[in-house]
Amino acid sequence: MSDAQHAPFLRPSNAHRVWRLMSALIEAHPEWADPEVFEAARAKMIRLGLQAGYSLEELFAFNDAETILKLWNAVVAIENDLWE
Repeated sequence: MSDAQHAPFLRPSNAHRVWRLMSALIEAHPEWADPEVFEAARAKMIRLGLQAGYSLEELFAFNDAETILKLWNAVVAIENDLWE
């Protein structure tokens, strides 16, 4: 097989970037190490983001822990009636 035929397998992986992102999120919220707990939080963040006018594409493009944690803080504030 030539290098051109192997090319799809040689593309860089995003796995390391995703691992770093999830590590930072779990460090901030250890309970998110449980996939069910994280998915419930993620659903709330997506719902709030959509209500705030973001598209799914924009929300899925968030790729840094700081932005995601700010969105989570907004979810918590709304759930606790701290933000009107």
